[in-house]
Amino acid sequence: MKEEELLKKRLMELCEKAYNQNIYTYTHFLNEYEQSIYQDMKQELAYAHPILVGGHKHFTRAVVMFGSEELFGYQGEVPVVCARISPVFDKFAEELSHRDYLGALMNLGIERHLIGDILIDGRYAYIFCMEHIIGVIKEQLDQVRHTRVFVEEVLWEETGYVQKYKKKEGFVASMRLDVLVSQAFSLSRNISEKLLKSQKVFHNGKMCLSGGQKIKQGDIISVRGYGKFLVEDLGKTSKKGRQFITLAIFQ
Repeated sequence: MKEEELLKKRLMELCEKAYNQNIYTYTHFLNEYEQSIYQDMKQELAYAHPILVGGHKHFTRAVVMFGSEELFGYQGEVPVVCARISPVFDKFAEELSHRDYLGALMNLGIERHLIGDILIDGRYAYIFCMEHIIGVIKEQLDQVRHTRVFVEEVLWEETGYVQKYKKKEGFVASMRLDVLVSQAFSLSRNISEKLLKSQKVFHNGKMCLSGGQKIKQGDIISVRGYGKFLVEDLGKTSKKGRQFITLAIFQ
């Protein structure tokens, strides 16, 4: 509770500073739980035109940016940049995981709240981070596990990265949140309910404690420790009233 109150206080301070001083202000990267706190305050903070910035479309971690060109009369610079990590020698490169890349960054003394999403694309990884630490990463990150690497700053729009999904189709008894979580990750309803009560399930960026919420096509559900999925398509309804759905699970 103390951390939640500190975050609320910080959001209000940044909001007031942006509005009163006519300057853009930013948080560090927020996880999904912290973003949910922001979402609950969004109406209260609206006068400073806040937005979430994660560096790419389907972000998990994001920065709250206060201010807008409409409000201030000038365009602000988003303090989030993207780094591509590549093996020095493709031939000797290991298959590296999200944990491997994050561990290598943390070993440099970089704090977690300065690092956004880590997206893996074969032998390459894209790291979103606060702009002021990109120099440290470029200069000091030269190895991930046993693989020698080099780092370069890139424009995300020019990387050609394509989000990969695993499709899962089937009939469900209803479009309740707990039903879809169970369907996506092959879990029992009991486990899905425990995940909800443990504050680990997020619907379109907002934390959910109840599984009874109705989900629509296009919604994104995230479950900490399991992953994230998009409700991609709704098909026909069976004679028994069961709904055919297609889920796209982020890889």
